[in-house]
Amino acid sequence: MASASISPSGSASKSISPSGSVSPSGSISYSASISPSPSIKIESVRGNPRLPIERVACRAYLSATQENLVDTNWTKVTLNTVNYDLGTNFDKVTNNRFVPPVSGLYAIRGKVDFTNIVADKSYGVAIYVKNAMVAHSQVHAGASTDEVDAVVVDEVFLNKTADYVELFAQSNSGGNTVDIVPASDHTYLGVRLITKEGIR
Repeated sequence: MASASISPSGSASKSISPSGSVSPSGSISYSASISPSPSIKIESVRGNPRLPIERVACRAYLSATQENLVDTNWTKVTLNTVNYDLGTNFDKVTNNRFVPPVSGLYAIRGKVDFTNIVADKSYGVAIYVKNAMVAHSQVHAGASTDEVDAVVVDEVFLNKTADYVELFAQSNSGGNTVDIVPASDHTYLGVRLITKEGIR
């Protein structure tokens, strides 16, 4: 009997016991046993899947009328109620603004509904980042003196250590009597993280 030592795992020794025989017809049979029986350990192999991005999204709105916009001035909208705020990143009490928890590319949309307007005048809405305008739009009231709304949409890279997002409104009515209409479907700001890896 021959014996040999093998180390399948790099540490344990195994004894191999071969045996064989020749039949009258000339065929040869051979077998071998390994003692003790080796154990085989199969480990799952993990790849490097792309991790999902953080769930960062919010929608905040104005819950009470914001009155008497100063003519031609860009005025911050005091958004003070949230429809949802995944991650709790919207400050609805003190600063009325969104603060990004991670740096990345964000989709931002805003809407302001104006009332007590003056016909044939323009009214505007803007996205501000770190107290600087990054996008805005204007709407002309035409002959209407009831209500008019302005909408702005953009995609902006935000730095988590420095940036914050606010909604601003502007009246060019020639007076200081224009108001902002409250409620979730009238005046709001929505922010959603697209990718935390930034712009490629």
